[in-house]
Amino acid sequence: MTKIDVLNNAIHNLENNIPITTWDWNDIDYDKEIEVDGELEIVLNNQKILLMVEIKKDVKSHQLLNIFYHNNKFQNFLLVAEKLFPKVKKELRENQVNYLEGNGNAYINQNNTFLYIDTNKTINTRKGKGNRAFTKTGLKVIFHFLLNPQLINNTQREIAEIAEVALGNIPLIINGLLETNFILKLNKNEYVINNYVEFLNKWITEFEQTLKPTIFKQRFRFQNDNQDWREIQLNQNRTVWGGEPAGEILTHHLRPEKFIIYTKETVKDLILNYRLVPDNEGDIWVYDLFWKKKLNERTAPAILVYTELMIGNDKRSKETANIIFNEYIKPNL
Repeated sequence: MTKIDVLNNAIHNLENNIPITTWDWNDIDYDKEIEVDGELEIVLNNQKILLMVEIKKDVKSHQLLNIFYHNNKFQNFLLVAEKLFPKVKKELRENQVNYLEGNGNAYINQNNTFLYIDTNKTINTRKGKGNRAFTKTGLKVIFHFLLNPQLINNTQREIAEIAEVALGNIPLIINGLLETNFILKLNKNEYVINNYVEFLNKWITEFEQTLKPTIFKQRFRFQNDNQDWREIQLNQNRTVWGGEPAGEILTHHLRPEKFIIYTKETVKDLILNYRLVPDNEGDIWVYDLFWKKKLNERTAPAILVYTELMIGNDKRSKETANIIFNEYIKPNL
């Protein structure tokens, strides 16, 4: 479904709920660097409402910071999406972001007009055939491609060994990435990542939904409520900080409240070595370390720290994520 299809569908479903007299759409000339898709003019109750529109298939939490940027830039901003999850819609409303969903649900507070519709059922979209690139195994391999884009041109055996996955997965994963245009074939033996930032954003979405739940080990709390996390000496060959504490280590910009640890140690090791107490309500989340880490690293790779902070809900985490992107990721693109 193209962007204009998403827009048409959303407008027509909105018309089923409210009496729109007319509406008109104009594409934006991208040379002007306006950073939105177009202008939408709606006539409702003889009143014209002009909106600057960005159209997306859906929106995940890690994409909200960019949405908020556009909302601050344009006082008449409107997000149109084929589907929005309840959590995302709640954040949009809390930040006064106008939105229109494909099923006609809407939140628009503009020019003395207030619309809030949230009663239409979600439109089911047919899923395409499965793509092996975005399975649990595929996402581990993609993570290593993001860490080292040149890895994609190593032999399939070398890729499998570095990513610690079975050799038979590699051609299926590469074919999946070719099908979705995340990588391009330059010649018989050479590939290149098509759009690194888009590729990273896709990985973030799939990591949150597919890989992250499968590598979760257990929640803990510190045995000592006054424990200073910075004084804990992790076994850096097997365990690293992720998320907020890693963000603080990399940027000195974030006071951690939620602690993420990636490890190859056992639960028993974690309890004995770091005085952690199993607690289903604890503020320490422990995950399996799923990449081949370098020796003596205190934190997960910057890309993973960025990912965890972007899928968090608070503004300060996203600000820290932006610092990490600009200082650790962007210079290597």
